[in-house]
Amino acid sequence: ITTGGTIYVLTNGKWKKSPMSSADMRAQEEENWKTAKNVSCKHLRDESVKGESAAVYSTHNENEDSKEDGRIWVSKSKDLPLREEQDVDLGSGDKHHISIRYEYANVQAPAVSP
Repeated sequence: ITTGGTIYVLTNGKWKKSPMSSADMRAQEEENWKTAKNVSCKHLRDESVKGESAAVYSTHNENEDSKEDGRIWVSKSKDLPLREEQDVDLGSGDKHHISIRYEYANVQAPAVSP
């Protein structure tokens, strides 16, 4: 969840405040794009997300430290992302799966675990 410039992450069933702000995250993403190699994005199909028509794209990018393969669902009527799935390989067996759901109304910060 990102709201008010703060990012909250659900890990192992508990919400935690991220040490990165949304501005930090944008800056990191911009830096990653500068060093990215072997980048691709391809339309796969159209399907529905919560009753909303969406175009599904596959994505791939690599840089010196990682490889990412993903899928993103983009609203056909609003041109906004609705859902994203990413598989990230940081090397040395360090792999992660990231699932993101985008909501644009009634977003509230979760109760954070200590």
